[in-house]
Amino acid sequence: MKFTKDLIFFIALIYSCPYGAQNLMVRLFSQNEIQSIELTVLHGSYQVHSNKGFLSEVNHGGVIYLQVNSSNQIHVAQNDAFLGIHDTLFLLQSSHSDYVRLSPKLTNKNDIKSRKYEGDFEISAFHGHIQLVNVIFLESYLEGVLASEAGVRCAKEYYKIQAIISRSFARNNLNKHMHQGFHLCDAVHCQAYYGNYQGELKGINEGVKETYGVVLVDSNDCSFPTFFSANCGGQSAETDQIWNTSLPNYISHEDTFCIHTKQSNWEMYIAKSRLLNYLSENYFFDISNRKNRYLAFNFTQTERKTFFIHPSYGIPLRDLRAAFKLRSTFFSCEPVGDKILLRGRGFGHGIGLCQEGAMEMVKLGFNYKEILNFYFRGSILADWNSPLSHW
Repeated sequence: MKFTKDLIFFIALIYSCPYGAQNLMVRLFSQNEIQSIELTVLHGSYQVHSNKGFLSEVNHGGVIYLQVNSSNQIHVAQNDAFLGIHDTLFLLQSSHSDYVRLSPKLTNKNDIKSRKYEGDFEISAFHGHIQLVNVIFLESYLEGVLASEAGVRCAKEYYKIQAIISRSFARNNLNKHMHQGFHLCDAVHCQAYYGNYQGELKGINEGVKETYGVVLVDSNDCSFPTFFSANCGGQSAETDQIWNTSLPNYISHEDTFCIHTKQSNWEMYIAKSRLLNYLSENYFFDISNRKNRYLAFNFTQTERKTFFIHPSYGIPLRDLRAAFKLRSTFFSCEPVGDKILLRGRGFGHGIGLCQEGAMEMVKLGFNYKEILNFYFRGSILADWNSPLSHW
């Protein structure tokens, strides 16, 4: 048996999907360079194929060892049996409940924690390391996203909210990495996805199931851009304050639901000299000017601003956040000896859903539709399969 064209495009993306379902190709461990990996089947069985056809079957408890060699190919062994050297491998589950544990070893670095995944896999050699792509149903992918992005201790009503906005994000960004051969990756700039397997908490599974296929659109049936962060600090941000791109869907508004939650406030000290040197080197800020120094040390935000000190200085707060690894751009400064005390509000970019605010609203009895209307004003619930335009 011989196959070509990447195993007939990964067996037509794994036999296509059940009606109304969507398969996603998600790159795993995307921030790491994997030298070798141990794959253990924890439930069911998997078939192993190369581009030329069937190699082996791995049953419950079986292990496959993969290692990239100096020729940028993958050395494959099953238990003690050598299965050859291949450019690309395809692992196909026998049933949709089968899952594996992936234990990678990194190039010249410490190993990282193993993870468990459902679905099928495409494994290839890429620039001297192993690239793993998980082919998985969208709804199963969402279960992993919810656990990674929201944790496992939330109420079911909150998981409905996260499922809808994460499903909408996936739909809006299906082509984000298509030039690299997959839809999304597992990093936070797509959505965190650190594993998904049989046995997730009931609330996550039910939250995804009870909102099956639901996405957000606007009044023109255009896809609604969805973003979320841990805590907005009591006031949401507008997109041009953070990303220099203005989206009309997002107008800053007050959020009193998150102001007394875990990540609503933070403090950080920075040496005065460090801040001044940064401003001087990057923005031609005259640090010899006494007034300039005073303004830099005594900056106040009662409402969200876009620029540090004043727009005329041209210093975006998002740049300071990145340079000093701050929790948010929503902070004020005051001098304390030879340091500056930054008193900040919120955690993350503050655009769209405030996760802690939404969780608090759930506790107060608001339902998922009311909460989505509060954070995504002008949005409408729709079905994934409805034809949409893009924003």
